[in-house]
Amino acid sequence: MYKTFCTLLIACGVMGAAYAAPPPDADNDGNPMLYPRHSRPFDKSIYGWADRSIQWLYAQPFDKNPFFDPTGANCAEGQEGPVWFLAPIASPMMSGSLTRSCTIPRNKAILLMVGFVSDTYPCPDPSFGPAPGQSLYDFLVADSKKYMMMMSLNVTLDGRPIHDALDYQYISENVFSVKGDPSLQSTFDSCITTSWQPDLNNGYYMLFKPLSPGQHTIVRTSTGMMGGSMMSMTYTYYLTIK
Repeated sequence: MYKTFCTLLIACGVMGAAYAAPPPDADNDGNPMLYPRHSRPFDKSIYGWADRSIQWLYAQPFDKNPFFDPTGANCAEGQEGPVWFLAPIASPMMSGSLTRSCTIPRNKAILLMVGFVSDTYPCPDPSFGPAPGQSLYDFLVADSKKYMMMMSLNVTLDGRPIHDALDYQYISENVFSVKGDPSLQSTFDSCITTSWQPDLNNGYYMLFKPLSPGQHTIVRTSTGMMGGSMMSMTYTYYLTIK
């Protein structure tokens, strides 16, 4: 059975910003360029925005899906609302580096989808399901943890580091629904039914406050185990805010 883990190790990116930042305090987790981990920007928790980003990514057809776009030309596909989803970068599952460019409207918060496990249900494997008396939520949380292989994570915004980057892990507070585009069944997640189906998201997300107009760079480097081997990946996002 193939489960979608937009490789916490291999398939995701990094970021930066230029503005006068206040000194670190308890309300911003020491990272003033980010919304605090447990805040509710735009009347939704960051857990909620993370789940919404999965719904967005699954809804985009393969030929326009930002995850599979090697340049960033499709980064605006399907974007709406106050939060801009910055998709991970599909990679060949080996050590190395990848880059992407994206133009983002001003005044948009930016959700960096660092890496995630999207645990959709059901799957073709008939044994994939809760044990007697186990809730679907508890089953999917336990299953998603099998794929969490990130050992280190470093993210910078315009050269400024994000402190304690691994603390920005989110697990869906409840099972939510996702509807995958049919073109993603063979390319992204074989468990896609093309109808609304339960899903659970376990991943790393950073919600950046709106960046000032101009050029910015986000860089994310991670190391972890993949297929029994230690691998390291660096993803660089070149952002233009207009």
